[in-house]
Amino acid sequence: MAIHLYEDAALTQQISEGDLSNPDDDTYNGTDGETKDKELFLANEQTTLAAPLASGETSLQLSEPRFADGEVIVIGTEQMRVLSGGGTTTLGVERGYGGTTAAAHDAGDAVYSGYDYTGLVVEPVDVSGSDESDWYRLALTQAELDTATPGAPLNLGDKPHDVTLSFWRRCTVPPGTAVQNKTDLKLRITGTENPIL
Repeated sequence: MAIHLYEDAALTQQISEGDLSNPDDDTYNGTDGETKDKELFLANEQTTLAAPLASGETSLQLSEPRFADGEVIVIGTEQMRVLSGGGTTTLGVERGYGGTTAAAHDAGDAVYSGYDYTGLVVEPVDVSGSDESDWYRLALTQAELDTATPGAPLNLGDKPHDVTLSFWRRCTVPPGTAVQNKTDLKLRITGTENPIL
């Protein structure tokens, strides 16, 4: 899916998937037991235009390489299909894709992957050793963490391509547990990815 978890509302600290380059982790004092809350953000793959784009141009400059050939991207209300340059900051695109109208765009305008999502669910999973997924509680607000069921999935519902969702994660390490950096607990995102055509 072209959707990712982030540790910040500015979407600059993406939580790594499949490696430990930036995991959702904290160091815990298990001797005494410790609880930490963190707000997390769920957003489509995105970047910004590095240069203005006239309505007739078919080559655009991105701030960061984010998209693959054949992918649909969205700037404002215009959809574009990536024809070439996938994986780079310079893309050749088909403008006005999906019946949208080609328009001029400014440097700094957001560029999103062209997917909406339905039925999004986030679920804690333990990927190594004994199952500690019940150390996580998930909720839409920090106050709701107090009554959230340990280890239970959280239904986030539907998400349009240009909307960022937020939710809260609480990790509670029980007393008598060795001090540790929790990297084996992950958040699995499931749902249906729908092209916005």
